[in-house]
Amino acid sequence: MPRVALGQRKRAYRPKTRTGCNTCKIKCDEALPYCLKCISTGRKCEGFEPQSHGNFIGSDIANISPQTLIRSPSIGFLGSEKERRSFHFFKQRTAAQLSSFFGGDFWERLLLQTTHHEPSVRHAIIALGALHERFEQDNGLVVQSDAKGWTDDFALKNYNQAIKLLNQSLSSKGQQAIDTMQGSYGPAITHVQSGMKILCEAQNGQLQNFGLETSAIPYVPMEMLEELFMRLDLQVTQMVGEGGKWQIYKVMKKYAWTRKIPPFFSSLSQARDSLVFHWHMLSYSISDVRGPTNEQIPDVFKAWQKSSIGILEKWSAALNTFLFNRGDDLTDIERKGVAVLTILKELGSTSVMLTRTMVDDQKAWDIFTPTFQRIVSLAEEIVELEYKSNSGRPTFSIDMAIVGPIFEVSCRCRDPLIRRRAITLLQTCGRTEGVWNSLLASKVAQRVLEIEEAGLTGIRTYEDIPDWARISDITPVFDHVGRKATLTYSRPGTKHSLARKTVQEVIEW
Repeated sequence: MPRVALGQRKRAYRPKTRTGCNTCKIKCDEALPYCLKCISTGRKCEGFEPQSHGNFIGSDIANISPQTLIRSPSIGFLGSEKERRSFHFFKQRTAAQLSSFFGGDFWERLLLQTTHHEPSVRHAIIALGALHERFEQDNGLVVQSDAKGWTDDFALKNYNQAIKLLNQSLSSKGQQAIDTMQGSYGPAITHVQSGMKILCEAQNGQLQNFGLETSAIPYVPMEMLEELFMRLDLQVTQMVGEGGKWQIYKVMKKYAWTRKIPPFFSSLSQARDSLVFHWHMLSYSISDVRGPTNEQIPDVFKAWQKSSIGILEKWSAALNTFLFNRGDDLTDIERKGVAVLTILKELGSTSVMLTRTMVDDQKAWDIFTPTFQRIVSLAEEIVELEYKSNSGRPTFSIDMAIVGPIFEVSCRCRDPLIRRRAITLLQTCGRTEGVWNSLLASKVAQRVLEIEEAGLTGIRTYEDIPDWARISDITPVFDHVGRKATLTYSRPGTKHSLARKTVQEVIEW
């Protein structure tokens, strides 16, 4: 390559563009406040010319149907008309749903800012926006059309481009969101577990992936990533049971003192993060003392149980004080958030009382029938409020709200009326929350009911379902292509047997 004397290098000719920055004079990424082309070459970016307002038509996506969606400008973002449409759909509708009832900066601010600097994130957002629009058009259940489970070539193209550009990332959360909306629950769970592993390595300064390192000034604070993955791990644990103990919890124990429950919470998101954090700390600290074959409850478990009850009571007091201070000044979204937190707390209380350290006795759940009734009633209120604000459109959220808890109620509550209310709610609410889809969960819940009530007549209360008919350790694995799921559960070998055997069957619909 011929050399040019210092100071005599000339800029190669490129066609000028009306949308590039004033320094580049060529088409660039138009990231704000400085474009990446200027940053990479060390030049001073002098910004952009004002865009003509005639180029785009703004629209309020939340008030119109996806079929009449009109593309709207996304400042600093170049792309095709279809890419702009999907990006704007994500910004106007998807981000708010992903934030669930608790708000937060991750989806609605930090991630959108990151798209101006990270092309991989931008393509993932476009893919997610495209799938979300398709998700609403298909009434909440995207039907897969091929072995890979993809129904949208445009979304697939951007998803693949995101992975190609990303190579290896600190956070696989965007890919997890795409997989769960697409119905690929196996890959979604793998993304969560891989993300937890990488996050742990980053915390310990032991990143093993070549070329991967953490930034001194990351786009998303490490603490926020911890909260996100803890909430995702809570969902995975409820769906597939407890896996190996993640090193991340040992790391987090070192600064658990910074997460002590305050006298009152300053926001619902703080209350949620506190509840999830302490749930993890308590559940993983008890895993070493469990002994399913022991008929006596060991003293160490009694101590853990007492401590756990105290933590839940302290958490409830902090939430009640927050609600007292707010008075009646709560929005509908906040009311739904309070109901979700109450559901999770109620379900957590039952788990604390009946965490198994003795022979499996499914009739022990009967004492919590009033609790199950409260949970179902709260969930029905949430769905009713959601229907009014969302015009009956299917809902997608990364965070767990009601689907997982209502599925647990349908499996643990043997009261025939409450149980059927729970299943009906799953069938009709049209919600996808993280790795949980309400319609698919209802198929499994209905099958569990059929198994337990098979051959029984005159069922009026939970007392009419004997222990030998009840199943436990229910684990569904959904097929991400076909309309089926593999259901694994335990049940007594005979009417008079205490020992339970593992049974596996395939449910198709």
